[in-house]
Amino acid sequence: MSHKLRIWCAAVAVALAISLLFSGCSLSALDAQSLMRPPRPTGERAQIHDELEKSAGANPTLKYPSRGEYRSAIIMHSLVSAGQEDAIAFYQKKGDSAGINVMFIHKTEDGWKAVGDFNNPATTVDKVCFGDINGDGHDEAVIGWGSNLNNSTTICVYYYENGKMCELKLEQSYTEMVVMDFDDDHSDEIFTASVTVGDQPAIARLLRVRDDQLEIIGSANLDTTVTSYASTTAGIISESGNLKGVVLDGRKSADTLVTEMLYWDKETSTLQSPFYDSNAQTSNYTQRRTHAVSQTIGDSKIIEIPIVTPMPGYTTDNAPDETNYLTNWHRFDEREGTLVRSASMVMDYTDGYSFLVPDMWRGKASTQMDPSTRTLTFYEWVVADETTGSGAMGAALLRLHVFTKDSWERQEGTDGYYQLVDNNNLVFAAAIPTPDNALSLTINDIKNGFELIRQE
Repeated sequence: MSHKLRIWCAAVAVALAISLLFSGCSLSALDAQSLMRPPRPTGERAQIHDELEKSAGANPTLKYPSRGEYRSAIIMHSLVSAGQEDAIAFYQKKGDSAGINVMFIHKTEDGWKAVGDFNNPATTVDKVCFGDINGDGHDEAVIGWGSNLNNSTTICVYYYENGKMCELKLEQSYTEMVVMDFDDDHSDEIFTASVTVGDQPAIARLLRVRDDQLEIIGSANLDTTVTSYASTTAGIISESGNLKGVVLDGRKSADTLVTEMLYWDKETSTLQSPFYDSNAQTSNYTQRRTHAVSQTIGDSKIIEIPIVTPMPGYTTDNAPDETNYLTNWHRFDEREGTLVRSASMVMDYTDGYSFLVPDMWRGKASTQMDPSTRTLTFYEWVVADETTGSGAMGAALLRLHVFTKDSWERQEGTDGYYQLVDNNNLVFAAAIPTPDNALSLTINDIKNGFELIRQE
């Protein structure tokens, strides 16, 4: 580098530092997005981008769905003909903040062509779903539009007809939305759940679209004290595997969840909510003070419901940690209308793992967590009073410890521990303090019962 060039570079650096000092900006503001354009797409993506810019103008602002399975600003999905993906693009024109546009782009023999462009006054794209809503054999796009101004949402269905995309505004608000075939009629319905807002009570609805007309085919009351939903899961909900529905895990407060289940009853043609207590207007049967949400367990496709109970020696008022609760996973028996326990686990959400509690430990083992060492210890529970179940911690049966990979390789405090899982620079290990105890497990039992919690 020449002497003059070095002087020029130094001068630029000083000027930049002074401008940052007096403008109140920080270097963190000079990120890649503000300093350069993203790389231009190539191939078919470039053709889609070119078609978008014909209507949107140069450098449109792409908008991204905030929730759901589809989070891209340009989503690929078949809407016009089977086997051929179309592009759905969300954007705002440069300098335009009046709502959000959605453009549908279809591939023809002459290249990618726009077949529909719609503006919505929403401030956000909340959620995008797909399903055969009108029964024509092709998927439609179901878009939930949101507004930050009044925290409201609306639904629009976009379908292909006579060579172009058409828009059907449903004028339905929601807190959660699911698209699925609930009644096995080979067409998909739209399920919505709404929490209590002002004088409008919490309610679930099942919507059908026929001949461009909206029909509410079923509704059910929901827990009036739920303020938002921590999780929404749709799929098989029964132990038999023959019943589909939606499971909602609602927040009643910062540390309290409750589960509601909804499904379509073919015999009565009604939307059922089996956990709802119409007198109390709640679903308190499934209420819990943990982060456990409904999910499929292992390789099963059945959605299971968590019901938690404090481990021996604890109550809901004095349990210091979620590991002091037994999480009992249940499947719904639609014939009896009851929940059937399938497994019991201790869940450590801080370190991200679960441990399957054997039946012989139920009521006979308890837990203590040492967060400073990341060690969860299972103790034998020595019962003092059979009537009350009171007692005290006995022999240590199992220790589950989380090591850093570096500590494990240096063998710092690893004596007596067996490695269970090596994941993300962490080693999850187990020790058996009293192997001769009648309640102790083998290392194979422990390995089979240990599992990392899936990150959605």
